[in-house]
Amino acid sequence: MATWQLGPFDNDDAVDWCGTLKGTNTPERLSLVRRTLERAAQAGPALGTEDAARAIAAAATVSQALTGTPPSDSAYAPRFLGPRDIPVSPSLLDLAGRALDAVLAEGSAWRQQWVGHIEEEEAVSVVERLRAGLAPIESETEVVPTPTHDNL
Repeated sequence: MATWQLGPFDNDDAVDWCGTLKGTNTPERLSLVRRTLERAAQAGPALGTEDAARAIAAAATVSQALTGTPPSDSAYAPRFLGPRDIPVSPSLLDLAGRALDAVLAEGSAWRQQWVGHIEEEEAVSVVERLRAGLAPIESETEVVPTPTHDNL
């Protein structure tokens, strides 16, 4: 995989995946994103670098659908997406998070390709920030303790 920057769309596999996304009919785009993320989440530690790069791109696409802003300045980011092309649900956010957890797992092929690289820390940080940006809806479902006389 050729990588020229550290962003989620700055490698050959992500660019190819975005090309497939662009060529997919709008109603079927969510299915492509979901399949890509499921492949990564199900693979766990056995996730290969190509599928990891696609999963990062898919998760970044979910982030873009959530915020309305591409998470990257890359010319290859899917700016062609409309505001409702990828409906974001809590289950999609969870799936994207689990896919990125597989990418970031110690010993994953994606992590191994960066070991000892001068930009290792920054590459991991890019994916960790993407992962953190997918958490907001998850936190809305947190149970907040009801104040009682004992904890006032």
